[in-house]
Amino acid sequence: MQLLKMARHLFQPRAIVLMYHRIADAVHDPWQLSVSLGNFEQHLQVLQKSKVIPVQQLAYDLQKKSVVHNSVCLTFDDGYADNYLRAKPLLEKYQSPATFFIPTEYLGQQAFFWWDELEDIFLGYPELPAELSVSIRGSTFEFNLGEDKTLSNEQAHQHTRWTWPAEAPTLRCKLYLSLWEKLKPLPYGELKAVIGKIKSWASFKEPVDKESYPMTLEQLADLSPHSFITLGLHTVTHLSLSHHPSEIQLAEIAQNKLYLEKICPYTVNCIAYPYGDYNTDTLTVSKQLKLSAAFTTTERIVSNLSDPLQVGRFQVRNWTGDQFKEQLTRWSNSSQFL
Repeated sequence: MQLLKMARHLFQPRAIVLMYHRIADAVHDPWQLSVSLGNFEQHLQVLQKSKVIPVQQLAYDLQKKSVVHNSVCLTFDDGYADNYLRAKPLLEKYQSPATFFIPTEYLGQQAFFWWDELEDIFLGYPELPAELSVSIRGSTFEFNLGEDKTLSNEQAHQHTRWTWPAEAPTLRCKLYLSLWEKLKPLPYGELKAVIGKIKSWASFKEPVDKESYPMTLEQLADLSPHSFITLGLHTVTHLSLSHHPSEIQLAEIAQNKLYLEKICPYTVNCIAYPYGDYNTDTLTVSKQLKLSAAFTTTERIVSNLSDPLQVGRFQVRNWTGDQFKEQLTRWSNSSQFL
């Protein structure tokens, strides 16, 4: 059955959705989410030879079973300020449509996203207490860093080169991953409380790095009426949807939608599932809210047979223009539909 389905996809027009997060030069980037400004401009230059369309057009094409062959969509998750400060001018220069998926709770916060705070603490802080003990969902999580409490020059270098899913090279990396996995499913209030305890334990001081913060309200308002940049849903608190009951999922998406539509002169009806996490309840909620398209983090080509609420995307890494061109060709010729 799967082979038959794949064969049907192969003879369909195909589109590619690209997933970006940050346009920045990151010191640590374990998830490979950052693309440098220079490389991003090279990507846009490569895409000048492609048919770049808005995600709303792709959603319409999927509905009408009329996907434009070799069309490409650009998407950005999380609403980092660098999207506005660095990506927007280049998108304007090359007249390239793009959609920014925004978790509205974080807007205007002069602080890192929680996952970046963890990364800064465990991968970058020169000195930490040896023992961590913190309560998470009623259970005590304990970890002993031993000698890794002091960050050596060698370890600092390892941290700049380490990317998941490669084996964690230090105890600090292992602790970072363990906490990330435990915190990701939590409701926002609980997550913030645990992060607060970890920050206190580490004597964390928020760096002044406005490009790494979420967008300000003013920046978002400047984007909302843009001619070819659109906004999309990413829940209110960047919730890992599949870990929560349907009523929580509904509230997170509906309130996110209500907020954005107060500042947008258009209906906001496309979502990117945070972390790529979703389940059957999520699909039901998306249908209930009449969303036209929903984007995952699963790398797969889009065709007329694709489910509009499970649209695949390809994560773009910090490639040069030539490397990006090779990847684009490889993706276009792939059979990754399922």
